Amino acid sequence: MKKLSAALLAAALCLAAPFAMAAQPSDAQVDKLLEVMRARQTIDAMMPQVAASQRQMVAQMTANQKLSPEQQAKLDRLLDKSMASIARAMSWDKLEPVYRDIYRQTFTGEDMDAMIGFYGSPAGQKLLDKMPQLMQNTMAGVQKLLVPMLEEMQRDIEAEIKAAETDRAP
Repeated sequence: MKKLSAALLAAALCLAAPFAMAAQPSDAQVDKLLEVMRARQTIDAMMPQVAASQRQMVAQMTANQKLSPEQQAKLDRLLDKSMASIARAMSWDKLEPVYRDIYRQTFTGEDMDAMIGFYGSPAGQKLLDKMPQLMQNTMAGVQKLLVPMLEEMQRDIEAEIKAAETDRAP
């Protein structure tokens, strides 16, 4: 029985060894990966696309409504305030520590070296060059799915409000 227990313990240690041996990535590896991936530039380039997408979505949602100049100005101020909040939350100063932790928790030092090699290569750089277009196309595709759902939700809310007003009327 002791031999079987010892054999099981030895087998478990052997199976766990690769996980224990996986080296945590160094700060230098994380920094290099974020650099070759152009993480900061990607975030900075994404913000105008997020703003344009948000404005387009609101324009589509309000396309069938006649907004007064005052209502339009109020909506524009609301959008500006929303984008300013998003820009603050998505600033590199706020995101860099999050990225660093995520990459450090997710990948080993060996993984980091492999990704640095790929993203530092011409193919990796080409992927990064195409990423804004890929993201824009993705956002447009998702927007096509979301706008009808949001419009339906808006109609449902308006119907509920009208029903509530009808119920309150004497």
